[in-house]
Amino acid sequence: MSSAVKTLENQTKHLTNAEIEARAAAEASVMPDRGREADLAKPVKGCIGAAGTYWRTIVKRLDGVALLDDLDREALGIYCQMLARRDRLNRLCERLLADACTEDGGSMSTEATDKLDSLTAKLATLERNIMAYADKLGFTPQSRVRLAQKRAAAAAGDADADFFGD
Repeated sequence: MSSAVKTLENQTKHLTNAEIEARAAAEASVMPDRGREADLAKPVKGCIGAAGTYWRTIVKRLDGVALLDDLDREALGIYCQMLARRDRLNRLCERLLADACTEDGGSMSTEATDKLDSLTAKLATLERNIMAYADKLGFTPQSRVRLAQKRAAAAAGDADADFFGD
């Protein structure tokens, strides 16, 4: 298993001045400018219907919060599409359960049970993926705390703030 990648300010390795300058230039070229507001007014391609509704709702709730930048647009789009897919799967499970219970007078056939089990397994997998995306996008309380800690450490100039991976 590979070790976690550290930014230049968190490294304890002894580097030459040339190595430090090269690393700082490389990091600056790939790190997004978090001070700039992302243009999230228009959903990404593919966010239509319920996914578009989720996009607009999330963007409205993010007003004044600097969590996302333009590089996060596609990830947010995928997150919204997964939320819409979850809603469709939930409705399908409910309809399948209602149909199965009304046909047999309350008991489910083996075929209906197998279909329902398959759908609930897909739904559980999708919900795990949704939570993973939410964590990466900063939508969970834990991820916001981690982000706040990193921003506070960066503002204070504390080089060892992420030493233990907190």
